[in-house]
Amino acid sequence: MCDKGTWVKDIHSNHLFQGFFHMKHDHSKILLTDASGSIPANHNGCRILKVLSGNTIWASGRATEDINGHSINVLSALPTERWTGNPFALIDPMLPGFKHSSALYYHVQSIQDQEVRRIIDMFFADTGLMRGFMSSPGSLKHHHAFPGGLAEHTVETLDMASQICTTLSQKEHALVIAACLLHDTGKAFEYSGNYKHLSQRGRLLGHEITLLEWLSPLADKIWSRGDPKRLMLFHLLTAKPAPQWTGIRHPRNRLVSIVRFADSWSAKANPHSAHLSFKTTNSH
Repeated sequence: MCDKGTWVKDIHSNHLFQGFFHMKHDHSKILLTDASGSIPANHNGCRILKVLSGNTIWASGRATEDINGHSINVLSALPTERWTGNPFALIDPMLPGFKHSSALYYHVQSIQDQEVRRIIDMFFADTGLMRGFMSSPGSLKHHHAFPGGLAEHTVETLDMASQICTTLSQKEHALVIAACLLHDTGKAFEYSGNYKHLSQRGRLLGHEITLLEWLSPLADKIWSRGDPKRLMLFHLLTAKPAPQWTGIRHPRNRLVSIVRFADSWSAKANPHSAHLSFKTTNSH
């Protein structure tokens, strides 16, 4: 997802699509008009869809074929004038974590620092990451061990951190909220086999290394390698008590304590989900 969107010229059966479309109403059905013409769309179940003649919307979904030819089951649509760039405004309502998308949206909106906000918007604009983030468990056998548990854990962490952040400066608040949003996102690629075991990436690298791998190229577009704000965000994501020989740095800023406490509080509040956890020989 990006500010300008993508025009879709050809939509084939079972093809995932996303982009900006013109929408019009002909008294019998809604038409999404892309660069190639009008496409009939089933708008049932859309999260936000206003039938306004000539309106422009962002839409994402999967093309399906029926007896009338190609049609589109629209998964999400939003008038562009109401989209601020926050990817959680466009979340697929079919994802297990959909109920948490509104809370995540407002936490992102609370970030006032423009540089920090930009990296969050760019990071979660990756649709593959977003899908994994909203549908993955928080762990395999421990806290939030159920589909959508990762999003729920993140919201709980954010809620707790926000209560503590009331006296922080605008920049400090932005960094804490960003760190809470990002801290476990590497788990979006950590599991496989319908979340029954660790993926190869999960076994070899783990979610913390995955996060840094995904985040660094985006940070390069905003900050120099030595920028203090960049260094502090990465410190909040990596600092923890550990032997010096590991190369891991101990917390050197009070903001780390906020992030770590909020994370730990959520995990302890939901330590096990025995009725939903996955049967597996792996633990995480």
